Amino acid sequence: MSTKKSAAPKTPAPSKKTAVKLPEKLTMTTMVAYISEKHEISKKQVREITEDIFDIMAAGALRGERVPVGKIGKLFVRVKPATKARKGRNPLTGEEMTIPAKKATKVPKFTFLKAFKEEALKAKVK
Repeated sequence: MSTKKSAAPKTPAPSKKTAVKLPEKLTMTTMVAYISEKHEISKKQVREITEDIFDIMAAGALRGERVPVGKIGKLFVRVKPATKARKGRNPLTGEEMTIPAKKATKVPKFTFLKAFKEEALKAKVK
């Protein structure tokens, strides 16, 4: 006769990572501390990595590319073209005047993804 032991249900092993509470005030320092604690690496390494990521994003945006920012949206620089001097009217007095020319300008912009916008609308505001 063979004796079979019934297999006891296995319980999942406790996670080595501790539960980390999201900081109340989000600053670069608190975010670095949060990531450092969550992934068990030094704050210095986390800061270097985040600064590298921001440097890459800035370089890409300044080159004229649309840089993806996670699940939030895209960062880019919009170039507004130059305008010539033109004639116009003062809306208050109706007097004719010359509107001066403007130089081309670069304006940093950010567009949010549709999924993020929808999530933001669902979230409760404190």
